[in-house]
Amino acid sequence: MKRMNRRTLLPLITILVLAVALRLIQLGERAFWYDEAFTALFTGRGIEPLLQGTITPVNGTAADIHPLLYYASVEGWRVLFGSSVFALRLWSVLLGIATIGVMFLIGRDLFDTRTGLLTALITAIAPFHVQYSQEARMYALMGLCLAFTTWAFIRAFRSDNIAWGWWAALGIGAALAMYTQQLSAFYLAALGLIPLIARRRSAMIGMGFGAFVALTVYAPWLLILPGQLSRVAVGYWIDVPPAARVLLTLRSFVVVNLDVPPPAALIGLGIALVLVIFLFVHIVMRRRRQSVHERGAILWVVWLFAAPIAGMWLVSQVRPVYLDRGLIGSALMLYLAFGWLFARGGLPAPLRIGLAGLGLIAAGIGLNAHYGWNTFPNAPYPQLVGYVQSQVQPGDVVIHQDKTSALPSIYYAGQTGQPLEQRYLRDEPNAPDDTLLLPTQQALGLLADACIQAAGRGAARVWWVMFTFAPGQFAAAGIDTLENDLVWLNNAFAESETVTLNDLSLTLYANRTIPADQGDCAP
Repeated sequence: MKRMNRRTLLPLITILVLAVALRLIQLGERAFWYDEAFTALFTGRGIEPLLQGTITPVNGTAADIHPLLYYASVEGWRVLFGSSVFALRLWSVLLGIATIGVMFLIGRDLFDTRTGLLTALITAIAPFHVQYSQEARMYALMGLCLAFTTWAFIRAFRSDNIAWGWWAALGIGAALAMYTQQLSAFYLAALGLIPLIARRRSAMIGMGFGAFVALTVYAPWLLILPGQLSRVAVGYWIDVPPAARVLLTLRSFVVVNLDVPPPAALIGLGIALVLVIFLFVHIVMRRRRQSVHERGAILWVVWLFAAPIAGMWLVSQVRPVYLDRGLIGSALMLYLAFGWLFARGGLPAPLRIGLAGLGLIAAGIGLNAHYGWNTFPNAPYPQLVGYVQSQVQPGDVVIHQDKTSALPSIYYAGQTGQPLEQRYLRDEPNAPDDTLLLPTQQALGLLADACIQAAGRGAARVWWVMFTFAPGQFAAAGIDTLENDLVWLNNAFAESETVTLNDLSLTLYANRTIPADQGDCAP
């Protein structure tokens, strides 16, 4: 085990301080989106509701597709630090900082200390990693588990003998990654193939032992996994990715995983392509001037970057599961490859400065977009809740067109101490976005209404919430449900006022004309 001297420790601490600063900016100010609100509302009630809302069978499938390690960790975290936006996201910040430390160790052990420091620096300022280090979801923990597993693999593979302890650590890390997010399997499969590709017998034996440890630790969830996989097969909101989708993934890794508007989006994509293409060309050109050790190491890194992307894309042609955030392990390996390029690539100073400048421009575009994002999915729910609370009257009911705006609004109303009567309409049954099933609703304590008539029961006035783009989406899909909902609202009430908050539309319907006890769904 290499020891860290003061000349290494000071720059590493500086990098970690920079990383903390970037991850604290707007941490509590940006609104929770649906998934984060789900985290906040799903946790805090103990393990039993988590299990109920996840593994309860629904028509032969599990109720939810995510494992529970992240949610279980949040259960303990919120006991100590509360359930505010800042507090819940702070857990991800700490996980992200720990990942940067592990990336330093990977770069140091695979190449040298300078590579480790540059890798840590690139990861620290990468907007994609900042984004998921600031999100109250499982991806920061997923990145940490995969980074640790990779480091354990390097330590084990480089040992003169079979390092059983490190192979066991690899197995534990792999199991924890799978307990965090099952898309980790794509990265872990790529990692597991390296001993076979290298044709190293001792590493094959060690990897076999590590796989045994992983399966042993993960064995309880193997009983649940078929139901979750069946749920994905029955219906999932992701579309089949075209080949060009990979280009957007590269942009996400270098810039940010948001729909950044042009021209920034085109600039970011261009910079991402320049950096990645230059990296690959440079690796090929320098191959003959590298030692066997270094050549093998950088090929590992490229493999761990590219293989999970290719694997997820290929599987998604049959059953779409392609998510940029689910490829966070590949993103970390890209940052490691960039660290090698700047530390050991032998670049002339002007070229190194130019490429670094492009990277900083991309980072600036991504961080600016991320910190200032206030439309879907991070719409201004606190402002919406505050406006309704300032105007609410007895008998008012807030009805959300779907769960996407409902859960964040319910969370924020609860945080103010002035809860509102809020209801939401269920997803179209068996539609790709029908992801919040009844057992999960029951675990949340938030049951969806089957129709607008039921949601409007007993309401003297209705505050109707929907995204401004929703009518266009329903029309494009040829579904008239939303149109019928609006017809009923306009027949049952008189439209009083409409307020638009970015891409959220809030309409007050008053002066009810249909009796309030009519809550049956239309046949």
